[in-house]
Amino acid sequence: MGLFDQVMKAVADPSRQANVGQLSQILGAAKQIANENNADADTMKQAMSVIGGFVRSSLNDTRQAQGDDAAQSLIEEGSANGAAVIPKLFNNAQLTEMVSTVTQRTNLNTNQVQGILPMVLPLVMQFLSSGNAKGGATQTGSNPILTAFLDSDSDGDVDMGDMLGMASKFM
Repeated sequence: MGLFDQVMKAVADPSRQANVGQLSQILGAAKQIANENNADADTMKQAMSVIGGFVRSSLNDTRQAQGDDAAQSLIEEGSANGAAVIPKLFNNAQLTEMVSTVTQRTNLNTNQVQGILPMVLPLVMQFLSSGNAKGGATQTGSNPILTAFLDSDSDGDVDMGDMLGMASKFM
């Protein structure tokens, strides 16, 4: 089942944190960030795709090295304060590569990308945490959105930008 399907399933499941209001808030914040940086929806979608890919890689590395709880902990911390979790997710080389890749694939300059990253990262993390069960179950395996995002079957069928585009059309 794809990421969008898991999100819709979580929204429909009253035992999950995901809800339409939360998705609307995330989408609204992404649009506001785009507007504040003179970026159109396609530019923001592309930036989110690149950033999401780097987040996915980092979370997979964390999960393999430290376990599911460590990956989930980064998501929770990033949901609350994206700027503080950046150095925990990315080393300097990864951060430089991510900024460069976003710059190359969008019409955003390096300063814009560095400026939006602390605003966009919490949105990605809030989105991922929306699959958590209400009331505290936070293991990666119990979060279907995170599991789909980390693409446990390794088919490569995960893209944060596409997911936000589909959610926007759904809303």
